[in-house]
Amino acid sequence: MVFCRACGKEIHETAVACPHCGAAQRLGGPVAVKSQTVAALLTAFLGGFGIHRFYLGKPVSGIFYLLFCWTGIPSLIAIFEVFIITFMSQAKWADKYNKGQLSEPVPLVLKIVALIFPILFILGIIGAIGIPAYEEYSIKAGTLQT
Repeated sequence: MVFCRACGKEIHETAVACPHCGAAQRLGGPVAVKSQTVAALLTAFLGGFGIHRFYLGKPVSGIFYLLFCWTGIPSLIAIFEVFIITFMSQAKWADKYNKGQLSEPVPLVLKIVALIFPILFILGIIGAIGIPAYEEYSIKAGTLQT
């Protein structure tokens, strides 16, 4: 709760006008709308460095991401954050980052890519481990010539 700028009575923080005296209230000035799509793309491509955290107005965690980016832990966290950001409802996104102001929804294509990306990531890891192991096995068995 906040107080009316004219009469000083307690009003709800989202009230446009005071219900007691009718005086217009300022809601904290213009809101810089943060796009859910931009945040999801920043998380997907630069999440390991924490760039999305700076975009979302959380610079302290962004600095921690930058400090520990060499460990790979922020990249793993960013994989989960892509899902959280991409599939968060518009209303919840608006309440959390845009002071209640709705922004455009995340395109369906981005949601599909967010679902496919982890599968490709896991297949890449399996391939990176499996292909050299298969080649070594084949050389030992004498079926692969180098």
